[in-house]
Amino acid sequence: MIVIALFFILLLLGVPIVFMIMMAATAGIAAYTTTPLLIVIQSMYSTLNSFVLLAIPLFVVAGSLASRGKTSEYLIDVMNIVFGWFSGGPVVAAIGACAFFAAISGSSVATVVAIGGVMIPGLINGGYSERTAVGVIGAGGTLGVLIPPSTPMVVFAVALGCSVGKLFTAGFIPGIMLAALWAIYSVIECRRTGCGKPVKYEFGYSVRVIVRAIPAIMFPVIVLGSIYAGWATPTESAAISVLYVLLIELFVYRSLKIRDIPARIFKGLVLASSATFMMAASGVLTWFITYVNLPTALSAWLVAHISSKELFLLAIIIFLLIAGMFVGLQSLVVVICPILLPSLLYYNIDLIHFGIICVMMAQIGFLTPPFGTNLFITMSVSGKSFGEVVKSTLPYTLLLLAMALLITYCPAICLWLPNALGM
Repeated sequence: MIVIALFFILLLLGVPIVFMIMMAATAGIAAYTTTPLLIVIQSMYSTLNSFVLLAIPLFVVAGSLASRGKTSEYLIDVMNIVFGWFSGGPVVAAIGACAFFAAISGSSVATVVAIGGVMIPGLINGGYSERTAVGVIGAGGTLGVLIPPSTPMVVFAVALGCSVGKLFTAGFIPGIMLAALWAIYSVIECRRTGCGKPVKYEFGYSVRVIVRAIPAIMFPVIVLGSIYAGWATPTESAAISVLYVLLIELFVYRSLKIRDIPARIFKGLVLASSATFMMAASGVLTWFITYVNLPTALSAWLVAHISSKELFLLAIIIFLLIAGMFVGLQSLVVVICPILLPSLLYYNIDLIHFGIICVMMAQIGFLTPPFGTNLFITMSVSGKSFGEVVKSTLPYTLLLLAMALLITYCPAICLWLPNALGM
């Protein structure tokens, strides 16, 4: 009771969740165990002493470098050439650019900033409604969570104790399906309202743009290909991504100066530190809840009151949907995964499947008021009010929820590719 009471008191006081977890766990250890508090430091160290977790700062740094360089601009040009020639095509190009940049940055926020700054004014100037332009970028940015490589996926994989590479692979097909669903909806809506016009380019110009963008296009191919081919671990591929983006931005696109590198790397590391600190705090909480046997007790209660796997998954989705409106699900899932693990095993739920469900619910959390991160970032990029951004992203959020339910009850969609690759 002390731990729960302290947790909610700190929540009401507005204390950052990472400190809430650390303080509540430490209080629980002091109140309910005879173990010296040195275990707090030991648990933090043992949690972070993981080669896999090195992928987080490396992917974030790579995304930080790419978002400030020419990579995003060239990707946008290519997507406009590929999709912009038909009515509603520029909106599809925006989704495609978000999807492709997501495979580079692994970050929802970076995707909105890098793509939205160019695409929102471009769509509006092309005759598309402000609601369409704002909605498609705000929602499209969340593809950075689902399409690998993804920083939250690394966090979830470590929390669940499953393969990062397999979770990356499992997110690929759902990510493409979601992008396609949003694209189909956008084209239908644009043609229904009669807004916007195609973008046409001369053949020679199109060829020059595509050739110029080849290094940017090859970025996710090299990074993800090295993982899927078994040539590199996710952590090694993250290091490759940093080296690759440095080389193309320094020597190919020349958008990056050597003197700028330390500042951009430092910015990326600061962003990554929040996820790292969260993992350390969750390690302390995991030790405590394991010590007091909470996972076993909760599993017994769930088994007694929920009769089937389908109802269990529905309960989890409802819980994550509501919780995601108020706290970051990346933080929450790290906390609840160790608690739910016995129940997941009892209901025979594949951990990779559950990881993808958590990732998609985290996407929804980015778009749901009152604290959806993408809503605030899109406000900043577009200059629109909070209410306007919420209304613009709502249709995409509902489609995302429908896709999350489909993945939940059709696990083969996300599990087929890892199984086909023998992972």
